[in-house]
Amino acid sequence: MKDIKIIETGNQYGTMNGGSIRLSNITEKDKKMLMEIHKLKTLEGYEITKSDKNVIFKEHREIVGKAYGYDWHKMFMADQNHKKGTYFKLSQDYVEANPTGWTDIPEDILIITKEAPGIVAGHPVADCPVVVMKDVKQGITAVAHCSAELIDKKLPMMMADALLEAYETKDENISVYVSSCAGPDWTYNQYPNWATDKEMWKSGIEVDEAGLFHINLRKVIENQFKERNILPKQVIFNKVDTITNPDYYSNAAASPYGLNQPEKAGRNFVGAFYKDEQEMVKTR
Repeated sequence: MKDIKIIETGNQYGTMNGGSIRLSNITEKDKKMLMEIHKLKTLEGYEITKSDKNVIFKEHREIVGKAYGYDWHKMFMADQNHKKGTYFKLSQDYVEANPTGWTDIPEDILIITKEAPGIVAGHPVADCPVVVMKDVKQGITAVAHCSAELIDKKLPMMMADALLEAYETKDENISVYVSSCAGPDWTYNQYPNWATDKEMWKSGIEVDEAGLFHINLRKVIENQFKERNILPKQVIFNKVDTITNPDYYSNAAASPYGLNQPEKAGRNFVGAFYKDEQEMVKTR
């Protein structure tokens, strides 16, 4: 994926979702900024407001944009309301009509192209991966958050279908990146209700002697790609385990029903963009 850049922030720049911002998980720089805004000597007892969250989230997006070399105003995510493999093409016209980015896009998959470089498609995530699927011949890439629920609905396969429908992409021209996600420490104390396709999840859910159900998202995604004629040599898996890696946020680790590590509460950002050399020079 030489002409496309993958973004995977971990917790390096602070949580990447406004709704997940808490006083307990913001950076020291964020705290200093809030004290300056509200002319406070301490944040002890202070209740963070929606306006505060917006300011902090904007700051985080701007910092990440400078670090990776893109204009933070051009960041977009899909709300994934349909859950049927619908897609939306991000164009320069759309960016110009929405100059602050981060709009409400109901579709499940975002598509970016080399014809409109510098536009970021991505998602704030914790333990489920973002899949970046590129047509290496045409310079077209699909990006989608593949939650356990959407893996169950076969969204990884539907991404290839979307590229086929929109651009007649051939399976052999596809290259895939699957981001960091929860590893084998992700467990449920009962069979998860989102795993409706029990045949498909035979390879991805194992129960141990203690009665805990271990979830293997990567295995199920890999099998879906094989079913869709996308071979293992075409797929790169980031093997980072968000639950155990201290550089990543994790819902499973933060939950009192999981590892009860509140410091892990937050969202990583994973996405991709085609390099805009002029923009990268400006942000360096």
